[in-house]
Amino acid sequence: MQITHHTEKQVEPINPVNVAATIKGIAPRSFEKTFAGLTSEQIAYAFKLCLDGLTRDQIEKGMIQVRDNGYCPDPAMFRKWCLGIKGFTSDIDPIHASYRTKNAALANIEAWLIDCTTKITNAEREAYNRVYGMFNQLQWANNYEKAKYYAYEAFKDAYVEVVKEFVAKGESQSIWIEPPKIDKPKYKAIPKNYLEFETEEQKEKWDETKAKLQALVDSGMTVQQASLQLIKGD
Repeated sequence: MQITHHTEKQVEPINPVNVAATIKGIAPRSFEKTFAGLTSEQIAYAFKLCLDGLTRDQIEKGMIQVRDNGYCPDPAMFRKWCLGIKGFTSDIDPIHASYRTKNAALANIEAWLIDCTTKITNAEREAYNRVYGMFNQLQWANNYEKAKYYAYEAFKDAYVEVVKEFVAKGESQSIWIEPPKIDKPKYKAIPKNYLEFETEEQKEKWDETKAKLQALVDSGMTVQQASLQLIKGD
């Protein structure tokens, strides 16, 4: 078995913060998408775990892969690239990679609930719709913090499922655009002209009734009495 001897320079402790910063410098936009929602400390710790035992030469190979692919991998994938493990580049689904993480999605929804001008994504909106009831009940919850925790966890679970569904359909992340509101049609009231007749016969009957009414009024009846007399047919 061949034993690889590392020089003192190679085994010198590697600062994970510097590695993360270098990757961010190579692919800044991809880096932000990959680690959205995570703190600097969380990112540094993840790299520390995944860089354990690697030499500077191996890390340089990983950096070259980042450069050539133009994509920021997660720390576990970066380790594979450093070790020269091939065949994983094709496993990176660009559609899936376009989506935010569930924590970043939740943070964005929180911002949107405070300020409706905040732009949210198609997946975030769909996940919110699926757990809307839980968010809506927060204002009446006896234990707000507990209700909030369950609502947020439900949102993150829903978001993961939505992303899977959208990726399966080949739908990339996009900004959600609120559908235009459809105003109810305004109908203009058209007064009915009761003196318009469909047939000549109807007009003749009306003229006849009007003449009888006028004759009764002329005989001393009120309009109401004359109308009642005509209705009775007397």
